Amino acid sequence: MGDQPHPFLAIAEMAPKKGLKDLKVKVERGGAYVRLYQDAPPLFFKHRNDPSDSFDRESFNNSKRILLSEEDCQAGPQATIELIRSLLEKFADYTPQRS
Repeated sequence: MGDQPHPFLAIAEMAPKKGLKDLKVKVERGGAYVRLYQDAPPLFFKHRNDPSDSFDRESFNNSKRILLSEEDCQAGPQATIELIRSLLEKFADYTPQRS
């Protein structure tokens, strides 16, 4: 994502203020790895432009991955939070298929 901050960082900062207290951010490898996640239901959000990473399997093996595109994040963190909120509602009953 170039020299600009990862869009998930602003989303993670704003999420608790917008009622998404369980949405957290995981940052590894000096900021090269950024994911938003929630434990219940077990979901994690990956930006489509971010490379795949072994941390996904290590940290989120039983979680459903949801890809967010650049367009999903283009309108700013408030709009992306509303999209995430709708996705959390859609997958509220998600249970892991792997054990």
